[in-house]
Formats: sequence, structure tokens, C-alpha cells
Amino acid sequence: MKKYILLFVLLISIKAGFTQAKTHFGMFGNLNFSMVSGKPTDAVARGLYSVGAFYQTPFTPYHSNKFFNSQDFTVELSMNYIGFRDKQTDFRYNNYYVDPAFYVNYIPDRMSDDLRFMIGLRPSYLLYQNNERLNFGSYEIVRNESRNLYKAGDLDFGFTGGISLSLGNVARIEVKYTHSITNQIKDNAVKGRPSILEFGLKISAVDVKNTLMKKDKEITSELQKLSKGTMLVMLETPNEKVIEKLKSKNRLADINYLIEHQKMTNLMVISQFNKHFDFCNIIYFYDSNANDISKRNFSKKLLDASLMPIATGFDTSNYFIAAFCEDVSVITNKIDYGLYFYDANFIQYKKPYNISANSMNIFANGDPMSYFKRLKITYNQNDFARIIKKSSMRLKKYSLPSN
Repeated sequence: MKKYILLFVLLISIKAGFTQAKTHFGMFGNLNFSMVSGKPTDAVARGLYSVGAFYQTPFTPYHSNKFFNSQDFTVELSMNYIGFRDKQTDFRYNNYYVDPAFYVNYIPDRMSDDLRFMIGLRPSYLLYQNNERLNFGSYEIVRNESRNLYKAGDLDFGFTGGISLSLGNVARIEVKYTHSITNQIKDNAVKGRPSILEFGLKISAVDVKNTLMKKDKEITSELQKLSKGTMLVMLETPNEKVIEKLKSKNRLADINYLIEHQKMTNLMVISQFNKHFDFCNIIYFYDSNANDISKRNFSKKLLDASLMPIATGFDTSNYFIAAFCEDVSVITNKIDYGLYFYDANFIQYKKPYNISANSMNIFANGDPMSYFKRLKITYNQNDFARIIKKSSMRLKKYSLPSN
């Protein structure tokens, strides 16, 4: 009876191990080199390639106990293009294989699976084969070649081993050597698959999914926090250099016009933020105080919706910055005018804060000439409303936990 109980416990433990273990599947690509140099005498390797899919699961849970490390089992299926050439005649042999491979992987570090040593068996099925001969500067296919004994459907076998290193969250690089035990390539006959050395990149779909989900959760958490905080909206002020130039020419009327025009534009921006942006609390400040704001010197720098000074009165550990301005977008990588969001250090956020739809075009009202008249021409309130409304809805959407 005790034997049956122990057997039952062992089976449950194995099943639990597979349940807790991390299984991977995904795609990979390899660059391969045939190990044929000097066999036959004038043969040289060619750098070719393979692509395929893999499935990987542990025999035992990762880091499962103190004394034994983990072992992975990997199954691969690939289409492998292998070949070599005669360096004297430049005659090419091209072989296309369907390659299943079966590996047992040893993970030496109980605390990480960044390093794996692989050993396994690799049968091959020759799907297609052809030869090419150089003729007047271009290659042509040769149907019959006296040394070629390859036939479609040939089976080959090899032992394979290598090393796999993590490149980060989703990818691994691998170096593998496959020793063919059916290689029969000689000076007078060419048959059997050559041994190959491969350098590959493997991407796990599971890790890609987990990385994206982790990033989404981080963004959601960040936005949930910011929704309880404050957004500081930076308002533009007239260009001081332009003002000084107008002063030197005694154009006081133009100076007054520019100041009033900028004030009306700011009031338009404020009214649309107050009307359409309900993601979080809003406070305003002028771009002339941007340097102080970046240093968290808020005293006498903040404004209400009437452009009247207000006390700090907000959580200075939880805020971000927004502005309608001209900047180089991290999304489009070009200079544009639109609504930009920044963190407390004035570093531009990426998606979902800033997207290409935030752009309003550097030409107000779609008129290229307005760019050269921008001191007197602005965007209308519907332009601002459209961007602000969509931005608020987008930030609220991404602050909700995904299912």
C-alpha cells in the first residue's frame, strides 16, 4: 500500500512540476556554414540559412530544489537551406532539408535560465536538391552532375550540441554544431548531409506576450496614479526676441497686438482643457517659468483658469506636464505642432500619451503661409477641442485594468 501511495505522490509531484514550469514556443532563424573545407579537396562552405518554430518545456520546475538544477526539453522544426561550392569551378550544391531536432538542455544556474547547454539528435529529410554552374557571369541550374548522388527523400542523421544565451526579455542567441553521421561527401561522390555550424536568434512568443502585458500593466499603474494627481499645462508667451526687435523699431502697436493675441490663444486653450479634459486636476503656468518648474520651484509660478496666480496646493510628487507647442515628436521623429505630454523632468512621454493624432500640423488652418504669419494666426477652438477630448478619453481608457 505504501508503494502505491509513494507512486501517487510522485505522479502528482511530476504533474505539479509541469504545471508550474515555464513553457515556451516561438520562431527562430539561423545562419549556417557547412563544415566541408577540404572534403572534397576544393570544397568550401557557404553561409546560408534556416527558419523554423520551436516548443520548449522543462522536465522539472525551474529552481525547484537546492540540489538539482533544471533541464529543458526542446523540439524544433525548420526548413534548412544548406550548401557548399567547389572553389575552383564555383560549382554549387544546394540542399533544402526539413529538419526536426530534439534537444535536452541543461541550465547550470538555479537562479536564472539565461544560460543553457544543449545536446540532442537531429534527423533530416532532403526535400529538394539542385546544382548550379557559373556560366558567363550568372548561375544556371545543372540537371545532371556525375558526382551528385543526392536524391529527394534522403534521410540523414546527426548529433547536435550548443549553447544558448538570453538577450533580454524575449530573445536568445544560440550557437550550435551538428555532426552528421551520414556524411559521405568525397572527391568522386557527393552524398549525405554535411556537418554544420549555426548562429541563430530565437524569439519566444510567450515572452513577447508577457513583456507586452507587463508594459501594459506598468502604463496602467502609472496612469491610475496620475489620474489622482495634477497636470500642469504650459502656456506660451510672446517671443522675447521678437518683442525686442519690434521695440527697436518703435512698433508699439504690434507689440500690444502680439501680447493680446497670445493671451486670447491661451484663454482658448484653457477653456477647451476645462471643458473637455477630465482625466485629472489641471493647473497652468507660463513657458517663461519652465526652468523653475523643472526644478520644482512652484512658488508664484502657477495660475488658475483665469490666469491668476495661485498657491502650490497640489501633490508635488504626483504630476505631469502638457503643452500645445512645437516640438520634435518621439512618435513621428519630426518637428510638429500639437499637444505634447511630458513627465516632471520635461522628458517627452511615448505612447499612449503622445501619438501621431496629437499633431495639429505646423500650418494653422491647413494654410502653409500661416507658418510664416504664425504670430498673427492661430488654430481655432475646434482644433484644440478635438485633440484635448481624444487625449483625455485615451488616458482614461489606458488607466483601466485590461482583462
